[in-house]
Amino acid sequence: MAGNSSLTHGPIVKGVVLFALPLLGTYLIQQLYSAVDLLFVGNVLGTRATAALGVGSLLITCLVALFSGIAVGANVRVANLVGAGDAVGVARACQTSLLLGLVGGGALVVAGELLVVPFASWMEIPPDATQDAITYLRFAVAAALPIAVYNTCSGALRGLGDSRSPFTAQLAGGLLNVAANWVALCVLGMGVRGCAVATLFSNAVAAAISATLLMRSAGAAGCRGNRIDGGFARFVVSFGLPIAAQTLAIVLSNVLVQRQVDLLGVEAVAAFAIYLKVELPIYYPILAMGQATMTFVAQNVGAGDRARCVKGIRTCQVVGIVLTVALSATMLGVGHGAFWLFDRNEAVISLGLAMIFTTFPFYFIYAVLEVQADAMRGYGFSLAPAIAVLVNICVLRVVLVLLLGMDGTSVVEITSTYPITWFTAAVSVIACRKALRV
Repeated sequence: MAGNSSLTHGPIVKGVVLFALPLLGTYLIQQLYSAVDLLFVGNVLGTRATAALGVGSLLITCLVALFSGIAVGANVRVANLVGAGDAVGVARACQTSLLLGLVGGGALVVAGELLVVPFASWMEIPPDATQDAITYLRFAVAAALPIAVYNTCSGALRGLGDSRSPFTAQLAGGLLNVAANWVALCVLGMGVRGCAVATLFSNAVAAAISATLLMRSAGAAGCRGNRIDGGFARFVVSFGLPIAAQTLAIVLSNVLVQRQVDLLGVEAVAAFAIYLKVELPIYYPILAMGQATMTFVAQNVGAGDRARCVKGIRTCQVVGIVLTVALSATMLGVGHGAFWLFDRNEAVISLGLAMIFTTFPFYFIYAVLEVQADAMRGYGFSLAPAIAVLVNICVLRVVLVLLLGMDGTSVVEITSTYPITWFTAAVSVIACRKALRV
């Protein structure tokens, strides 16, 4: 059976780190997708098209967030089956994961097409950018289908213990995205529509590669033909719904925070936008460690080795904290240069430095939150960590930001709500783990 036995046997640190590294690479490439699109559009088509791209990307993010939980559910359940040594169950789960991606992705495309005009109206896009935004959205929402397929297939592959195949698929799509943008915008002159077509095409290739690799794993496990597992599908959907709601709520709460920042002037807006880029070298490794923790726990739960689960969670937590502290210290040391690369305005740099010195020293708390929450998901509990994150990261943070805004605030005060809500969320998740005895 395809899988990574180092997660159920052998040294824990080596197995987890080797699993997490391709995950980190995948997150970085996904970030480059939007960066490449923005680079081409900004330099070839100008400001109006850039604004349209920003609005369009937000809708797609919301749509994909609705499907994110399905991928996590597939990851956890496939990992359980791998740990239990159920080869036929694994094969059927792989095939069902692909079907869920196709059906769910198709539903997202239909929903996206219906939402294009209302969404553009709600966002109050400047009139001269409205038509470009609608044009981009009409084509770009079609990418929700291959993105959904890629996510579900990648989730199942990671459940097998294979984080390299999703990375390979994403790398191929990322390289193709660069080439497709150049051809569509610079050679064919397709405008903002060309950027959307490039996004669709590159995601379709990534989805096709991940689906092919997953079906090869299903075949290797000894299952031929279309064998759909209804129980697996029900588990994945029910497990994934709280995660999808959490992800969507975080996206929407970030929109509300961004709108509050927009009231503080252009320098604050620029500093906050750059801050969200500068924190990524810390944020993505934490996400990768959380995903590795979840898969590790799920496989060992399937194998019935609870003692290894406990030891693995502790190991992942220590690695996550040490790594985060080291990365935070590094980014604080190069903070001025990092902000200078994006904007040489000293006022913007000064605000940015104040923000990172407010949050980065406490980023290790987020590492605690991520590992603990994903450990719970690995044990099969998705609702409790989702509620903890929703209450603290979404509701409490937005309330704090709005309260600060009533008496006048600064972008530094807004970012101070981040470590506060990381702490309250981490405490809530740890309390849930103790209550559930996992």
